[in-house]
Amino acid sequence: MSSNPSSYFLASVKAVRRHWRGLLLVILVGVGAGGYWGYRKVNAILNPAVPKAVVVNVEIPDDVTRMGDAILKVYEGIMVPSFAADPVITDVSPRSGHPGSVVTVTGTGFGAQQGLNGIALNMAEAVPKVEVLEWTDTKIRFTVPEHTTTGDVTVTLWEMIRMEMVPKGYFRPLVKNPRSSNGVRFEVTGQEEHIKLGKALFFGWTQLNEEASSLVKVPKLKINADPHKYVKYGFLPRNDADCLVDEGEADRFSEPTPVVGVRIQKGVDGEIRVGYSCAYCHTGRDPVDNKITAGLPSSTLKFGKLIAMAENIPEDMRQQADRWPAGTADLTFRYFPDGIENPTAIMLARGTHGFRYWSSAGVPMPEYQRHSNAWINQGSPYMAPLKVSIALCCYLNSLTPLRNTKVDLVKAGRGRKVFDEAKCYTCHTPWLGMYTNQASIPLDVIGSNGQPTQRMKESGGIRVSPLLSIYATAPYLHDHSVATLDDLLNPQRLLPGSSLYTKPLTKHPAHPWVIRDEAKRSDLVEFLNSL
Repeated sequence: MSSNPSSYFLASVKAVRRHWRGLLLVILVGVGAGGYWGYRKVNAILNPAVPKAVVVNVEIPDDVTRMGDAILKVYEGIMVPSFAADPVITDVSPRSGHPGSVVTVTGTGFGAQQGLNGIALNMAEAVPKVEVLEWTDTKIRFTVPEHTTTGDVTVTLWEMIRMEMVPKGYFRPLVKNPRSSNGVRFEVTGQEEHIKLGKALFFGWTQLNEEASSLVKVPKLKINADPHKYVKYGFLPRNDADCLVDEGEADRFSEPTPVVGVRIQKGVDGEIRVGYSCAYCHTGRDPVDNKITAGLPSSTLKFGKLIAMAENIPEDMRQQADRWPAGTADLTFRYFPDGIENPTAIMLARGTHGFRYWSSAGVPMPEYQRHSNAWINQGSPYMAPLKVSIALCCYLNSLTPLRNTKVDLVKAGRGRKVFDEAKCYTCHTPWLGMYTNQASIPLDVIGSNGQPTQRMKESGGIRVSPLLSIYATAPYLHDHSVATLDDLLNPQRLLPGSSLYTKPLTKHPAHPWVIRDEAKRSDLVEFLNSL
């Protein structure tokens, strides 16, 4: 090789020219590998891998299923349908009308007098003696409630057994499982503006909770500065590329953030403050198609993480909020304290507006109140005016129930038979398609893995959960202590030593009803996932 530097340089240039494509390929591969490594590293931080649980089985004793059977035997005189037969609607006239319109329903088996019975339009009950104008065994006249939307007219029979006292000293009626009529379609007109307003309120109205409920000061920058922070906290991104959320006119009430339901408001002191709307907790992902859907509980939401961002709460409160499991909240931990650390499951808010007994504690609550005043006695300014309440009711009443589109119908058909064989209908009666009799079962009877709320203590128990859209509401039980439906129905969950076992708060495990046969249990789970 020549020792002339210029010659060496020229030779090097010619070599690079001859091999430039190869060098470029090496560079691109290196950059790509580095980028992929970086992506994997960031993804591992934001979405840490969860090791697959190894189920430890223990020997199943012969009497493991007798626990639930014994409970049902005690309640068999109560958990039976009201009356001898279902009421039957033969005609509804007219078939459409605006709120306040008078509707005549004819049929059989309505009962000689209303009593506890109800007439509903799209599951929103007409108020007795106010909206119910006439009630006989064959004819009912009522006016269309202001807060309802298009749906079926139905008649429901409730039979009282006795009045009983609950722990706080209140009395409540103990009733049998209800019987419901067939439904006849009725179109409610003139509710478009209410639904539109209700949607904007659902996504954008904070109810002044940044002032009156939590009083926690979460700086705007803590939400906006890190665009990935809300992913690892289970928050739902507003601008998800695959499923954009239609928030209607939510911006008229507050400014948006990157998170669904987390809104920015100017406080009464003029400072910018972060609050949250209904959508923050009651909007979730459909686990089948991954779409963000209004009315689903946000099962991934770590609500406590938002509160823990606040700059004005004591460290012990911050740590407590930080411990809340995903999909739960304990809104009584500071400003409305019950003295117990007991975050409970966020409720399904889609297709369940027909509840007469509201909340997991089975508290009787009027329709207006349940959508406008999340906590009784909280008072102004959190309590909503009537127009807001009606609008929120109309929007939520317009949300149709979700159905799982990926179900093995043959397997679900076998599961329906298992549902009947196991007498699941005893409590989860198919009433109005919600699969709950709305009964409040005493804590020491139904069992509990976690601390009850103050309301559960006051009402004496836990309300039978609806099975509607249950495929989209995992984890299960009021404290989210059971991960899957198969776990819930697996007898291993009741046995100390099993990896599915959780030491119960009560004398026996929560929901002591299981299916021993694995194939039947799988079929039943498929049926439940079809509801």
